[in-house]
Amino acid sequence: MKDKKNILNRAYLAATPFFVVALLVLGKLFFIQYQEGPSLRAQAQREVIKEVNIKAERGNIYSYDGKLMATTMPVYDIYMDPVTVDPNAFNELLPQLAQKLAEQFNAKNARQWENYLRIKRDKGSRYVPLAEDISYNQLQLIKGFPIFNLGRFKGGLIFEQKNYRKMPLGKIAERTIGYDQLKGRTGIEGAFSNYLTGKDGLRLKQKVSNNNWKPVTDHYEIEPENGLDVVTTIDTKIQDVVHHELLRALERFEADHGCAVVMEVKTGAIRGIANLGRTGQGTYFEKRNYAVWESTEPGSTFKLASVIVALEDGMVDTNTRVDTEKGLFTIYNKKVKDSNYKNGEGGYGEVSLKRAFEVSSNVGIVKLIYDRYRQQPDKFVDRLYTLGIHKPLGLPIKGEGLPKIPQPSDRNWSGITLPWMAFGYQVSFTPLQVLALYNAVANDGRMVKPRFIEEIKQHGRTIKRHETEIVNPSICSRQTLIKVQDMLKGVVENGTAQNIRTPLLELAGKTGTCQQNYWKEASRDYQASFAGYFPADNPKYSCIVVINKPNYTRGYYGSTVAAPVFKAIAQNIYLDTPAELEVPPENLALSDLTTDQPNTEPVRLDKKLPNLKGMNGSEVISLLENQGYKIKVKGNGKVLWQYPAAGSVINTATLIELKLG
Repeated sequence: MKDKKNILNRAYLAATPFFVVALLVLGKLFFIQYQEGPSLRAQAQREVIKEVNIKAERGNIYSYDGKLMATTMPVYDIYMDPVTVDPNAFNELLPQLAQKLAEQFNAKNARQWENYLRIKRDKGSRYVPLAEDISYNQLQLIKGFPIFNLGRFKGGLIFEQKNYRKMPLGKIAERTIGYDQLKGRTGIEGAFSNYLTGKDGLRLKQKVSNNNWKPVTDHYEIEPENGLDVVTTIDTKIQDVVHHELLRALERFEADHGCAVVMEVKTGAIRGIANLGRTGQGTYFEKRNYAVWESTEPGSTFKLASVIVALEDGMVDTNTRVDTEKGLFTIYNKKVKDSNYKNGEGGYGEVSLKRAFEVSSNVGIVKLIYDRYRQQPDKFVDRLYTLGIHKPLGLPIKGEGLPKIPQPSDRNWSGITLPWMAFGYQVSFTPLQVLALYNAVANDGRMVKPRFIEEIKQHGRTIKRHETEIVNPSICSRQTLIKVQDMLKGVVENGTAQNIRTPLLELAGKTGTCQQNYWKEASRDYQASFAGYFPADNPKYSCIVVINKPNYTRGYYGSTVAAPVFKAIAQNIYLDTPAELEVPPENLALSDLTTDQPNTEPVRLDKKLPNLKGMNGSEVISLLENQGYKIKVKGNGKVLWQYPAAGSVINTATLIELKLG
C-alpha cells in the first residue's frame, strides 16, 4: 500500500511540470485570444486585406460655347484569375477565349494566349496581366468573351480603372488650360484646382499570389465624389482664329515667339488667347503663357499712357504743336530717333500732338513730355499711377509678370529715364497689362480685370458665377477719353497702321516697335506689337498682338508684323456676325475685299455670279449672306472652287456652293 502511494506521489511530481506548462499554454492562449487577439487579427487582416485610395474624377473644363476643353478619360487595366475558373469550363472554353484575345490584342496569337494562360494557371497565378489602358467600350466587349461571360467570380476577369487628363481640342489654348501636377500648377487647371478636384473614395483589395492585390468587390466602400466643372470664357471660334492668325505671322516672319489675346470690352472676358514659341525644328507650340508672364518694354504702345497723362494734366492738347526736327533729338548724348530717320534726314517737321501720335513720332512725343515734366518728373509718374497700371492685375493664373514704372527716388533714375519712359522704354508690362489699358479706353474709361472663368457647375447646375471685376472705375476724364479715342482711330486712318484699313469695319489702335537689347551695338532683336479695339465707334472686343524677335530681314515694325494679325483677327471675328457691319454690302465691290482676287476690273455682285476664285472666303461669305444669297461652304481659307460658274445668272433662291482652302 505504501509502495503504491509512493508511486502515485512520484507520478504526480513528474506530471506537475507538464500541468504547469499546460496551464501556461492555456493562459497564453487566453491572453492571445482576448488581449492580443483584436490587434493580431487586425494585423493579419491588413496583411491580406488593405484599403486602397480611389482617385475622384477631376471636373471638366468647358469653353464659353460649350465645347469640352479638358476632361478625365477613364481607362482600364485588365487581369485574369485563371485559378478561380472551373477546370472543365477552363479546358473547354480556353481556345475560344484565346482566339478572342488574339483578335483584340496584337501582342500574341491565339496559340500563344492559350499557352500563356495554361502555364499561369498551372503555377497558381491569380493575377495574370492581359492588357493596359483599354477603353470602357473595349472593357464591355471583353466582358462578353468566353469564360469571362461566366461572371466576375466564375469567369476570373479582374479590371482596374485609371484616369487620364485629355484635351479634346488638341494644343489650342494649351498653356491657358494648363495642368495640375506634383511638379507644379499652371493655367486654369492650377488656378481652379480647388473646384476641379473631387474627394477620393475607398476600395478594399485582397492579397493574392505573387504579392498581387485584387478588388474584393465590384463596388467602392466609399464612393469618390467627382470634381466640379469649370466653364471658361474662351470662345472656340475666336480661339481658333487667334491661334491660326498668330501662327501664320510667326511662320512668315520666322519669329522666336509671340502671343495674341482677344478680350470682351465690357466684361473683361478673354474670348481667345494664343501663346506660341518656336522649336529648334522651326515649328511652333504652346510653349509658355507669354501673355500672362512675359513683362517687357512695350515701346510705342505705351505712348497712349504718356498722352493720357499729359492731356489730363492740361500740359498739352491734341492741337499742341511740336517740332520733330529731322527725326533726331539728343538728350545727354543719347539719341531719340524717328523710324523714318536715315542719313541725317527724316522726321515730320512741325506737327500737332495728334499727328505725332498717329505717325508714332518718338521725337515728337518725347519732346512734348520732356519739356513739360523735366522739372517735375514725379508728377508724370504719379499720374501714371492713377491710371492703375502700376499694379499687377491679380490674375488667378499663376506667373503674372510684374509691371515696372521707375520713380525719381529710385537709385538708377537718370536724366534720360523720363524721356525714355515717354515712348515706352525703361518701363515694363505684360501683354495683358497693356491690353487692360487699351480696353479701358474702349470701355469709356473703366478698367476691368481680364477674366478667364464664366462659372462653376455641378451636374449642369451653376454653383458660382464669376462676375466682372473693376480695377479702376475711371482712368481719366471724359474729355481726355474722347481725344485719345479719336487719336487711336487716326493711327489706322492716317498713321502708321494705314495698311490695315478696311471698308468692312473701323479699327482703332496703336503700333509698337521696340528694339530689344538696345544698349548693344547694332542689335537686331525687336518686339513688334499692336494693341487696339474694334469696331472703333462701338467697341465690342479689344485685342493685342505681340511678336518677339522676328527675322530682321523679313520685317520687324509693328505696322507690318503685328498689325495685320490684328486686322485678320478682327475681320474674321466680325465677319462671323455680318448683320452688325455698318458698311453697306451692296455698295462694296468684291475687288475691295482682297488683294489676291484674279480679276483686273472691279467686279460687283449683281444678277450674275462673278469669279470668286482666289478671294478671301470669309469675306465673300459675309458679302453673299448680307445680300440674301444661300451658301454652302466646305473648308477654310480662300475660294478654290465655285458653283455656279462665274457669269451664271443667279437670284436669291440659287444655292451657291464654295470650296475653300
